[in-house]
Amino acid sequence: MKTGKDKSELMELKHDAVPGYRGIFSVVFTLSLLYMAFILFQPCF
Repeated sequence: MKTGKDKSELMELKHDAVPGYRGIFSVVFTLSLLYMAFILFQPCF
């Protein structure tokens, strides 16, 4: 007795790309890296 879907069938989730997302992500990621570098290179006291 088989229940559910056949295991050989793959389910794939997809969505359309949001325009501008990659550019905004790059800017935010770069700013966060610069902020981390600023914090790490500050003297302790």
